[in-house]
Amino acid sequence: MTQQFSLKDLILIEAPIEILFPLLTCGKSDVSQPNSGYQNRPVNYVLRTLQSFLHSLKEWHTKWRIAMNTDKTKAIMFRKGHPNHNPGNLELFDEPIEWVTEVKYLGLIIDNKLTFRQHISYLKEKFWAKIYLCFPLIGRRSSLSLENKLILFKQVLRPILTYAAPIWGLAVPSNRKKIQILQNKLLGIILNAPWFIRNSVIHSDLQIESIDDHIQKLSRKFFTGIIDHSNILITDQTDYTDFNGRYRYPFATTKWSLPLKPP
Repeated sequence: MTQQFSLKDLILIEAPIEILFPLLTCGKSDVSQPNSGYQNRPVNYVLRTLQSFLHSLKEWHTKWRIAMNTDKTKAIMFRKGHPNHNPGNLELFDEPIEWVTEVKYLGLIIDNKLTFRQHISYLKEKFWAKIYLCFPLIGRRSSLSLENKLILFKQVLRPILTYAAPIWGLAVPSNRKKIQILQNKLLGIILNAPWFIRNSVIHSDLQIESIDDHIQKLSRKFFTGIIDHSNILITDQTDYTDFNGRYRYPFATTKWSLPLKPP
């Protein structure tokens, strides 16, 4: 059983904690809140509101006798530029919450500037480690057919590059290009293509989408699933993703009015 909270206070409870204001807190109990309505608010206002919610969360955990590891609970503030002062202390179960500049949540590294630069670097390392394991199957001297190599690429290797892509897909083009370069190199290895063959030709011959097009396709599928979900708490998440400011939201930039590009 779970205690009923208003939508303003609570969107989802699972594990671990995620509180989205201009702040995101990660720990062992999962609660996410919309950031709409809290943008451009004074930092002290946000901290007071968050501390009040953490107090309610403490009471709820105490009532239902649910343990929480406060040592794994972190706080991060999403903000442009450099703050003029350190944020105030937040406490959970009388333990201070550490302020950090990046957190790893469900395999996604989120930094306080939302550049996702660290996450993309993490993807590159993880991707190459997997390639070394699969190289006997996809390498130039492999006897595996091209069709099976492409199946291995689509089912095993590319999902590593595009994990959580609907979220980090709004990274600057220079960061997304790093992922595209990895795909270009791998397709060249799979096809055993000479160095002078253009990457666009390789993609066209193999009928493989570019990373940007594939991310757009994944994003459209992801947000369509949210809209059509049977749980009203999940469907309401799209209410906080309208493009009503200077900075883009993933949902608003999926370009629903434009058809997907063919491979």
